[in-house]
Amino acid sequence: MTADPRPSPIRLAWRVGLTKCETDDAFQRLLAFVRKHRAVVDEIALFDSITHHLYVPLDEIERRAALFGRRLRALREAGVPSAGINVLATIGHINEAWDTMPRLPFQAMVGHDGAVSTGCACPNTLELRAYVRAKYRAMAQAAPDFIWVDDDIRMQHHGVAFGCFCPTCLALFAEAAGRPFTRQALVDALRDPAGGAIRQAWVEQNVRTIESLLADIEQAVHAVDPGIATGLMTAGPGWSTYTGQAFARWFAALRAPKARPGGGFYSDAARHGLLDKAFEVGRQRASLPSTVTDCQYELENFPYQPLLKSIGSMMNECLMALAAGLNGIAFNALGMWDTSLEEFEPIAAHAAAMRPLWERLAAHAAGLPTAGLWVAWTPRLMARRTVQAGEDWFAGDRRYQFTRAHVLAEIGLPLGVDRPSDATVLFGRVAEVFDDDALRAMLSGGVLMDSTALEVLNARGFGALTGAILARRADNGAMERFTDDPLNGPRAGALRDARVEFWGDARGLADILAPAAPGTRVLAVMEDYFRRPLGPCMTACENALGGRVVVMGYAPWMFVHSTAKRAQLQDVADWITRGRLPARIDEAVPLTPLVRLSADRSRGALALLNAGLDPIPQATVHIRAAATGARLATPEGETPLAVQPEPGGFAMALRDIAPWTARVILFG
Repeated sequence: MTADPRPSPIRLAWRVGLTKCETDDAFQRLLAFVRKHRAVVDEIALFDSITHHLYVPLDEIERRAALFGRRLRALREAGVPSAGINVLATIGHINEAWDTMPRLPFQAMVGHDGAVSTGCACPNTLELRAYVRAKYRAMAQAAPDFIWVDDDIRMQHHGVAFGCFCPTCLALFAEAAGRPFTRQALVDALRDPAGGAIRQAWVEQNVRTIESLLADIEQAVHAVDPGIATGLMTAGPGWSTYTGQAFARWFAALRAPKARPGGGFYSDAARHGLLDKAFEVGRQRASLPSTVTDCQYELENFPYQPLLKSIGSMMNECLMALAAGLNGIAFNALGMWDTSLEEFEPIAAHAAAMRPLWERLAAHAAGLPTAGLWVAWTPRLMARRTVQAGEDWFAGDRRYQFTRAHVLAEIGLPLGVDRPSDATVLFGRVAEVFDDDALRAMLSGGVLMDSTALEVLNARGFGALTGAILARRADNGAMERFTDDPLNGPRAGALRDARVEFWGDARGLADILAPAAPGTRVLAVMEDYFRRPLGPCMTACENALGGRVVVMGYAPWMFVHSTAKRAQLQDVADWITRGRLPARIDEAVPLTPLVRLSADRSRGALALLNAGLDPIPQATVHIRAAATGARLATPEGETPLAVQPEPGGFAMALRDIAPWTARVILFG
């Protein structure tokens, strides 16, 4: 059989701990693993350290670089197409092993509260910059094909919550602001409700700090060899936007064609974390500049306990990441220490079995954006958010945690991470950070929002376009009942009781609305536990711009998993998108869709994950696309599916979807 000469549309990479190549015996075990599993080894990255603590003396760095030079040559001789180095710490990740590792010989990161990191450095001092340049120069001299910069490239959670407030950083900010600040004075200004300009300037300093640091790394590497590819691992906006996520500037500074969007999914104990991570890495991918051509998902199994996460979960997360638009997998799964690789071999074996399916999905969907409801966010979310009296800019606030809207995917609503989208989801106070033109554009289309977002929009003067006002807030003893509005269909009278007082702060979980525009419809009302009416809690309106807006006032992002609520939200999503919701599933099953779709809807791909632990006997799936046929893609090939044409697309029936498995449909 002749080998397929076409290049693979995906890259499968492995991140390898330092101790697995330090001794000849350990390295021979690695080579044996590589030779056995060559079908899934397109790239190997050698970690330069065993800890997330920043400082390792330069003479030790140079010793390791010389070792890596020999190991990289041996890996290429063993048939690995691309072999390079992953620099684990540039700033430092966390406080780790501070009593074991050498102390930092330069300024440590200082938090907003005055805490000082024991393992992470301020990225702005001349001493740190000289050290970083020397470290990367040494690694470049090992002649790697590439060098990865890890995801400590951020300004938060470095053993201190938010940095850096050291004298160097304060002086830089004073120069930009035109006046000096002490640490406490700056923190007070950042917390001040009137400090919006200061907050934006501070996040911009964080952006510039990272941009400048990456430019230093680029110069150090490419002064040795301009041909070494650089790559940057990024941190998800759902974690924090304190650093500004200015990917276009950062990747330009590093001249990096490689990206590795990050996020956490470490254990089957929280299975839906797989979906959260798929959307998080998809958001990062959607924010990358077009110069990035190699975008790898990190399968992160730290701290590498095989019983924490099933093989099925790993294969699912890889598939969903590829469905979200990435085109590679970086397996961080082989453990940290010089131990046998035998217990990790099932990962490679299953990846080899799944690779043909992954390739079919990636090849067919190449260049296609995701489609569905876009959960609104911006890289400058933390910079632009308001701070009201009594609030702390540095404290967590769930009203900005837009990733909570991922619950919609759990009940079968397709979420997209690319813009433009079919409709917008406005979560909490996130609407604050968009200008009036952006909000008006959203409201001219379809919008699904909660009552906190309604409050923000109405305060900004958009009340005529939202159709409702917030009448009052309850915080206990309330439940939701569906009205006989046509959008509720046969579910009129259905009841949902989320017991809002059980979950801590109930603000925004039992909000009573009042229609405030002609034609505003009431989809649900609140009642107390004696069935006495409290007032409307869900409204729908079509505004003067032609937009369709639905406001949810009762438990909008929790306990939406009832059959009636799921069906209502499916109909609502169809209504606000004017029947263009890219995929819809009839049955009340935990089938999560991720859709890729061309602008003219003639070509696309649909990944469906059974995120439940029961088999799904049948799922009727409607795809709104111009394609006339669809195929089921599997590792073995593609099989035509029986489809039923219908207005705007086609429908098909999928049967016997096993628990915690995925199906891939290709069309066009």
